[in-house]
Amino acid sequence: MSLQAYPSIVQVPLVGFLSWLVPGLGHILLGHRTRGLVCMVTIIATFWCGVAIGSVQGTVAPHYRKLWFVAQLGTGGNTLAAYALHLAVSPESAKSSKPVLVSHWMSAEVGVHYTGVAGLLNLLVILDAMARSEPFKAGGRRRRQLSRGFP
Repeated sequence: MSLQAYPSIVQVPLVGFLSWLVPGLGHILLGHRTRGLVCMVTIIATFWCGVAIGSVQGTVAPHYRKLWFVAQLGTGGNTLAAYALHLAVSPESAKSSKPVLVSHWMSAEVGVHYTGVAGLLNLLVILDAMARSEPFKAGGRRRRQLSRGFP
């Protein structure tokens, strides 16, 4: 069953949720495969490169970096997977408010910024997918008519 079979009241939130869960998936399901793949590769690569730079113990730490963790949550499934990995690698950090950093220098901060920016970028991708999921808006129909030369 395609997404067009759902009424727009269900389709728009569904596309938003799927775009949050896996960046770019909403665009792919709407038929914008190239745009979806570019978004998916860009956001997922940025997020996991940030985790690789800063280590999973220092990058995804909601007790220590609350606001950055909220930004990271924009990538949805990636953040949940990284946090599960964080808990598996260092379960004692879930109980402590102090960070358990294993990286050196400022690499943990750089990793946090990469992952946070990936989450905020995915929020734009989610909003774009949700806007594209409702094909029969009056403004969209009007823009198509104007581009064809109709008044």
